[in-house]
Amino acid sequence: MTRHARAAASAYVDHSTTALVRGAVADTSSSGRRHVGGGVATSGTLERIMAPILGLYLGWVVARVPEVFPALFVPRLPMITLLLFIVCLAVGISGTLWQATWKRSTPLRLVVVLGALVVVTIPIGIWPSGSIWFMNNKYLISFVVFLASLMFLRDRTNLRRAVAVYVLCVGAISAKTLRAYDPDQLVQQENGEWIPRRDLPVDQQRIVISVSLDPNDFGALVAVTVPLALWLAAGSLMRRFVWGGTALVMVAATVPTASRGALIGLVAVALTLVAFGATGWRRSFFLLMITVGGFLFATIATQGQLTRFFEFGSDDYNVEGNEGRLWFWKQGMVWMIKRPWGYGIGNYSTYFGWLNGPERAAHSMWVQYGMELGVLGLVTAVALCRYLLRGLKAMRAAAVAAVARGNAAARADGTLAGHMMASLVGLLVTGSFLSNAYYPLTYMVWGFAGAVLLNYAMTTPEVNVAAPSPAPLQGRIQRRNVLQGRRV
Repeated sequence: MTRHARAAASAYVDHSTTALVRGAVADTSSSGRRHVGGGVATSGTLERIMAPILGLYLGWVVARVPEVFPALFVPRLPMITLLLFIVCLAVGISGTLWQATWKRSTPLRLVVVLGALVVVTIPIGIWPSGSIWFMNNKYLISFVVFLASLMFLRDRTNLRRAVAVYVLCVGAISAKTLRAYDPDQLVQQENGEWIPRRDLPVDQQRIVISVSLDPNDFGALVAVTVPLALWLAAGSLMRRFVWGGTALVMVAATVPTASRGALIGLVAVALTLVAFGATGWRRSFFLLMITVGGFLFATIATQGQLTRFFEFGSDDYNVEGNEGRLWFWKQGMVWMIKRPWGYGIGNYSTYFGWLNGPERAAHSMWVQYGMELGVLGLVTAVALCRYLLRGLKAMRAAAVAAVARGNAAARADGTLAGHMMASLVGLLVTGSFLSNAYYPLTYMVWGFAGAVLLNYAMTTPEVNVAAPSPAPLQGRIQRRNVLQGRRV
């Protein structure tokens, strides 16, 4: 075991009575009573009520459940639920709890910086009225999703409840997508001839999920959600069967999308899960899931789809000409250099249309942040993702080291950190090919990861989730042990 691992293991503190007492003392009000919203590391009645509601809301705004199942559409319900979240965040969470969270949560501070940049770049952007509309109708939803995920899901139990509801929503959409897809279905051509769907050009074989959820967006949704489903599968055999089966259904549902970005994202997720999702014999579960998923993928896909999935040649439309992603990325980065303070949120497609005719999307979350919110926006987004990845990696390393020292309870922390890393990797990889910088999907994953690190930082304060250097950490541990009369 390396010195860093030994230091992390020594600094690891169980989710024990001592940690809970410490959190309770830190998060009590001046009158000695606990907040309605609970402590930073513990949940109260408010969070327990809001967790499943938040999971259902994520199914609505992230997975677009009502578009796939019209019978579930309730007019204005999403808006009412969003207002409920805002009221609960403003009234149900005390100022003391907000202050403690602000102090301990770097992701919260960085997301607030992004929100401030959204506001600041509106008056100096190229189309302020368009940016105001985008902020009110799009960005506000994502921002509230992040805050709600961070504050309501700090407790591990509440996180599991919300994730379970959300995963069920995505699983239901995936199941319906698979059921509706039939490669042998006869499709009538313009000349009146009927041919099987599998004989159509690959682009015409792609199935439409819903009005606003195109095949590429659905592929990104699956890449993000599969690790969450596999986290729910950790534990009993029944859990592995139910949630593992749900994950396989999601993977199979990406085949009709013919989304190469989804394939790349799933491969990145699989590699992350094998490397960080589990250790020892439990890693064999992931290898089994990957094998079965690959078999389903190859069995369902038509020959044309398989060719598209693995075709990344220099003659691809994304590489050559001015209708591919490479061209859009170059345009966005050049515009960012010319106007480093930004063009205003939602204005990439507007500016592209002004200069080149039809409006086109940026096809990259990084290009979106850099072009629309300026260099500072891009740096802030990269810093946020880097912090989350490093924090989750450090959390897992500490948990694995603690398990090696005999602390079996730490395995749950390592499992959660590894799966959350995989979900974040799925988001970042697919987001590099899609314009999802301000989507609720992005801010949901940031909120989940931020909540995990916030809970961990408050219940294990000796560990710095930002991955401190080994030497200072070892020195603090030695000084603490000496003060407590322990042998070093």
